[in-house]
Amino acid sequence: MKYIFDLDETLIQSTTLNNDAYNYALEKFGYPRINTSERITREELNFIPEELLRKIIKEKQKYFTSEWLPYRIIINKELVKKLKEYGRKNCYLWTKASKNRVKSILRYCCLDNLFNKIIFDDKFIFLTSIEKLKAVTHSDKFIIYEDNHNLSHNEQVELLEHFVAESFDVFEYSIIK
Repeated sequence: MKYIFDLDETLIQSTTLNNDAYNYALEKFGYPRINTSERITREELNFIPEELLRKIIKEKQKYFTSEWLPYRIIINKELVKKLKEYGRKNCYLWTKASKNRVKSILRYCCLDNLFNKIIFDDKFIFLTSIEKLKAVTHSDKFIIYEDNHNLSHNEQVELLEHFVAESFDVFEYSIIK
């Protein structure tokens, strides 16, 4: 059995820092803040010209991975226990976050030695993502830990458990087919 862990809002809670970093970069380039409790993503910034958006994202990533990182992210201690229990060779990180940000988070949170591999995926088409997970893990039997409650609407997924720990809302899924 292989175990797949999502990063943001599943293994770590980073929305506040993410939004602060975006707002810092937006203001630096003359744009107004986006005030929301929801996670700000690139898709919400499609009104910014592509070249400038790349600069804003670079500035956001720099802010995000600065000295604030270890003090502003909350780690899901329950999932860290599971990671240690399952063992490194069976655990994979599955994320659509940028490589530099992921590596910074894992290093600062002392989580970098808990995963066999990091699987970077846009998670856009679920069936394509599942095939990628199967190929990387060399298994078709795995459990996914994810904050996305919509995965249970897919016929290839079975919801095993829904648990709320600290400030995390995590779903445990099994792949059926």
